[in-house]
Amino acid sequence: MRGQRFSSRLAARLRGVRSSGDAGISLVEVMVTVGIMGILMAIFTTGILQVYRSVNVTESVATAQSQLNIMFQRLDKEIRYASWVAEPGLVRNRWYVEFAGTSAENDATECGQLRLDLGTGVMQLIRWTPGSPPAEGRPGQTLASQIVTTGLGTGTPTPPFELQEAGSFPYGGTGSSAVGADFAPDYQRLRLHLTTRVSTSSDAAPVETDITFTALNTSRETKSDNVCDEGRPQ
Repeated sequence: MRGQRFSSRLAARLRGVRSSGDAGISLVEVMVTVGIMGILMAIFTTGILQVYRSVNVTESVATAQSQLNIMFQRLDKEIRYASWVAEPGLVRNRWYVEFAGTSAENDATECGQLRLDLGTGVMQLIRWTPGSPPAEGRPGQTLASQIVTTGLGTGTPTPPFELQEAGSFPYGGTGSSAVGADFAPDYQRLRLHLTTRVSTSSDAAPVETDITFTALNTSRETKSDNVCDEGRPQ
């Protein structure tokens, strides 16, 4: 009796093993699952990269704008009280514009110069007293860097520095100015048109700035020549 019971139990277990032999996950199901996971990971990675690029663009724009704001504050003090502004010019791959001001210490005449190096994209401010002009290439105080200089050579339609003479019609015939084509300033004005890019990455957005400073100590009688002309390299 016991032998028969044991035999029947063994036979039942063998039948159970045979019936469950095909249980589990097939290779096709594994491949489909892996494919779906790969697609989901690709979507997730793409989203992370997009967020990273957006953050980089935002940071680059903020950095460039902050740099230009600091430059504006410095130049506003310099040009606002200038008594003369020179005609900008390009000399040996550098743009120059000179201006005359007054020293805050002794009210003596003081000369200043803005210099944009097309090779490095750096704009600097150089100061000196009349009679002691700076040597060409003398280091100055950096106001802005990483300026896009492509196309700023000879014959550029939009130079980085532009003098608007008192009594002239700087916007005549264009109709693009908010003040109108017939606007004629009573003071000399210096226009700066710059584009900066704080990263070499293609995702970094350039920041374009178009600022005009008014020299309130000038007039329509201001002469075109000045002792501060000496700072321009020959």
